[in-house]
Amino acid sequence: MFFVVGSARSGTTLLRLMLNAHPEIAVPPESRFIVELWSGAETVDRDRFLQALAGHKRFRVWDLPIEAVANELDDTTARVRYADAIEGAYRAYAHVQGKTRFGDKTPRYVEHIDFLADLFPQARFVHLVRDGRNVALSYGGVPFGPKNVAKAADLWRRRVGAGIKSGRKLDQGRYLELRYEDLTAEPHAQVRILCDFLGIVFDEGMLQYTERARDAVLARSAENNPHLLEGTKAGVREWQREMPTRHVEIFEAVAGPELEQLGYELRYPNAGTAARVLARLSRWGLPVARLRKE
Repeated sequence: MFFVVGSARSGTTLLRLMLNAHPEIAVPPESRFIVELWSGAETVDRDRFLQALAGHKRFRVWDLPIEAVANELDDTTARVRYADAIEGAYRAYAHVQGKTRFGDKTPRYVEHIDFLADLFPQARFVHLVRDGRNVALSYGGVPFGPKNVAKAADLWRRRVGAGIKSGRKLDQGRYLELRYEDLTAEPHAQVRILCDFLGIVFDEGMLQYTERARDAVLARSAENNPHLLEGTKAGVREWQREMPTRHVEIFEAVAGPELEQLGYELRYPNAGTAARVLARLSRWGLPVARLRKE
């Protein structure tokens, strides 16, 4: 089991398609149910779990018969380990896809690495990181997420910070940070690094994801990521060119330390008082430094 996590709008959908283009790997649409169905008990009633899973809106997007999951679970006992039940769902999805390996791509699990690492002691985590200023720009073109710079900065800061804090303390070999900028600039080299980390043989087809994994793109993802199937360099945002100067300073006033921690250069190492005040006002909900819709 492996997990691809990160702040939303950081390229995790792109990485999912690359992984699905591998002949052995199946990564279903976002789950969220691993956390949401957790009751705190190590074991669960088998039938009740299947009923709850079948009714979860995220599982229904998988278009997977619940009977396929049931076939993966031990039917000689009424209770099963929660971790085994969850893995049974992924194993069933992989089997339907004709694959032997499986993983998850749910960005917001970046805030639940501790829980997932305990639940799946052998699981590995790929934290995809993108310059938060470009993440903020990207939110302007979708119907969800924060709509002003300060709130976008605060959400990005919180999520990448959680990933770094939890991921970097895991045992060696369980956590990998990849930068979106590196993935789009040098996809061949970065995908090889990813494959080595996951313990799989690199396949050139992973770089042909625009064709091999086209069927894995949900309609919603295609709408919110219009350049997704045009190649790794298509539609890449550049905050240096597109983000208003005032917005850059406000973003850095909120998330400057996290940008620096991840190796991103600041334009304003010491954000001014005005930027800090504007950041505070916009985080309170005032219509300040709103993100422009594409």
